[in-house]
Parts: sequence; C-alpha cells; structure tokens
Amino acid sequence: MARGSLRRRVLLSLGIALAVFFGATVIALEWSLAQSLGRARDEVLDTQLMALIAVAEPVEGAHTLDVPEPPDGRMRTPASGLYAEIRDARGAAVWRSPSALGISFDAPPGGTPGARQRWIDDDREGPGLAAGSMTVEWEFDDGATAAFRFVVAQSLAPWRDQQRAFRLGLVGWFAVLAIATLAVLAVVLRRVMRPLGRIEREINDMENARRERLSTDWPEELRGVATNLNALLGRERERQRRYQESLANLAHSLKTPLAAIRTLLPETDERPPERVDAIRAALARMDEIIGWQLRRAGAMGAADAVGIAPVAVAPVAVDLAATLDKVYASRELKCELDIPPTLHFRGDQGDLQEMLGNLLDNAWKYGRRQVRCAARPSAEGWLEVRVEDDGPGLDPERASEALARGARLDESRPGQGIGLAVVNELVRAYGGEVAVEQSPLGGAAVRLTLPAA
Repeated sequence: MARGSLRRRVLLSLGIALAVFFGATVIALEWSLAQSLGRARDEVLDTQLMALIAVAEPVEGAHTLDVPEPPDGRMRTPASGLYAEIRDARGAAVWRSPSALGISFDAPPGGTPGARQRWIDDDREGPGLAAGSMTVEWEFDDGATAAFRFVVAQSLAPWRDQQRAFRLGLVGWFAVLAIATLAVLAVVLRRVMRPLGRIEREINDMENARRERLSTDWPEELRGVATNLNALLGRERERQRRYQESLANLAHSLKTPLAAIRTLLPETDERPPERVDAIRAALARMDEIIGWQLRRAGAMGAADAVGIAPVAVAPVAVDLAATLDKVYASRELKCELDIPPTLHFRGDQGDLQEMLGNLLDNAWKYGRRQVRCAARPSAEGWLEVRVEDDGPGLDPERASEALARGARLDESRPGQGIGLAVVNELVRAYGGEVAVEQSPLGGAAVRLTLPAA
C-alpha cells in the first residue's frame, strides 16, 4: 500500500468501507425482516387457532370434540405444511387434521385455560415447525366440563424461503450498487488525477532534455507545486553553472603559473640537477590532478542534474576504438564491440568518453592480441558495460588498490596511476558500481554499472 497507486489505494479503501457498510446494512435489514416475519407468523397461527376453535364441535354421547370440516383447506391435504390437532387433558390426541398424517410434533406442557403458547420445533428433519396452542375449558350440554388443548403447527419452509430470497436479493443489489459506485469513482479519479500523470510526463521530458521547465496551466492544488519546482530547477541550474565556471576559472588560473614555471626550468639537454627533475615531475603530477579534479567535479554535477540528454553508447565506443587503433597501430590488436545501438547512457557524453576511454586505453596498453567491449541492459534503469583483454590480468583481490587514486600496480608502463581512479569516481558519482574480474580471454575485465536512459 505504501508504494502503490493512489487511485488503487482510494478504490481499495472505498471498496472495504462499502463492504463493511453494506454488510452491516444487510445484517440489520435481515434481522428486521426476521422480526417482521416472526410477528406475521404468530398472527397467522393465532388466526388458525381461533378458526379451529370456532369449527370444533362436541361428539354426541361422549365428552370429546371433533372437527367436521377443517377451517383451512390445507389441513385436508397430507404434508401440506399446515397441521392441527386437539388434545385432551391427558395430552392424548382426540382429533388430528388429515394433513398431519404421519407427522408428530412435541409440545411443551399446556398452560392455564385461555393462555396462548408459541414455540419453534427444529428438532426434526426438514425446515422445522412453528407451532401455537391454546387451552380451552369446554362445557358440554349435560353441564360437564373438560379441558382441551388446540394445537396448530405450520412449516417454516415458506418463511425461510422468503427470508433467503430477501437476503440474496439484498446482497445482489448491494453488490451491483457497490460495483457501480466503484466504477463511477474510478472514472472520476482518472479524470481528477489526470494532471498528476501530466506532471509526471513533463518531469520525464525534463529528465530527458526535451523541455526546460514545467508548464504553468495547472489546477489550483498543483499550481504551487509546479511553480516551486520550476524555481528550484532554475536555482539548481544556476548553481551548477556557477560551480562549473568557478572550477574552470580555478583550473585556468593554476595552469598559467604552472606553464610559466615550466618555461623557467632548464631543458633536459642542459643536464639539470636532480631537484629540477623532481620539480618537473611534481608539476606534471599537479597538472594531472587538476584535470582529474575538474572531471570529477563535472561528473558529480552532471550526475545530479536534470535535463541531461541520453547518450548512445555504441557510437562513443566505436569512435574510441578507432582512435586507439591509430594510437596503438603497432600492436595490431583486434577489438570486438558488442553494444546494441538502442542502449543509451543517462549522463554526460564527456563522462562516458572519459570512463570508456580510460578502460579501453588500459585494455590496448596491456592486451596482447584481443580486446572486447560489450554492453547490455541490466536491472531496471541500469546498464552494464564490460571491457576485457587477454593481457596479464589483474588480481581481483587487489581491485580496491587499483581503483585508488595514484596507485600503480605496474610501474613498467607510463602513467600517473589515476585512470581507474577517475573511472571509479565518475561511476560512483552516477550511483553505479565498478567491479574488477578475471576475463575469459585470460586478462582483466572491468565491469561498470551505469544509469540507463
């Protein structure tokens, strides 16, 4: 949920709220319906009892009762769902409706004459029975009296079927209503959140140098965000510009006195003392460090900048390979490039040239017959560049030492020992990684992980 879509979060939250609300509503309405059905069922039983008492007649010559014609036609049909009987004071049935043939139902002890009793008999197979009874003190023509209990029972199936149909209809309508509500809300959210998608596209265009700033025609809630972001980007560009200008001015300011010091030193054919050689070496070292620091600072600014156009990797590698072929023409090395033309680096073109240039230069310098440079997409948003050769190789355990500025593991070759350090600093400035491995060709392999466009 924390990283999911806002639209999905709103719809999910509303869906849960609707499910809880509708569930509670269904339960409340069903309970209310059950109460209403219970009252209606009791009224039906009371009506049937009164009708049964009204049609009961004494049996001539005996102190008992009979029902010549049941008050409800269903009492004449077996298993119709409506049953009746008359019991004497001992609880024995003196009359039973034809519908009760083969059906027995238990009744609690009878009450006082005139009192009504109601109960539910669920201890049976099927839907159960709702029953009611009334005890009547009957006086015969000869003055004798006897207590009779009139019992009426009705199947619960019609009531439960009605309750089930009501529940299913209620759930179905509420489900349709909930789905319709969520669908309407999804359409509304899509329209309401359309400006967020637009601002995302414009920011992506800015990252890819297709536009300079965000547009200004935003809804009131986003207008302040767009204005502040444009102001922030403007200040950031201005800060980067001043930063790079300051570094460039510093470099030019230092290079001028360095050049002047060089002109004051005697030429090598005049056999200068050892301290002059030391000064010349120190000056060369200072000049190399200044260039390295300028490249490092420029890379760190470019890595955080917005609006950098994607750089195709293949053309840069092809140009560098062609240049190194000419520089090292006497070596007759074979260079194999395996870089898809669609692969792009998100960063400064000069930084990519610096990184690939240092690695390819080392490969040409130490390789014997073959150099290989390959690139491919890596994890989402990254690309992997691998440069390897068939030279003497580099111990992976000493990789950290090779990546340190000024470290030289091979003193037999010229250089200041900052090539891999520059690559390492540039890659880390872009948030990537450098790994030194053993190449299948037999030499060293350096793998870079860089942001992809």
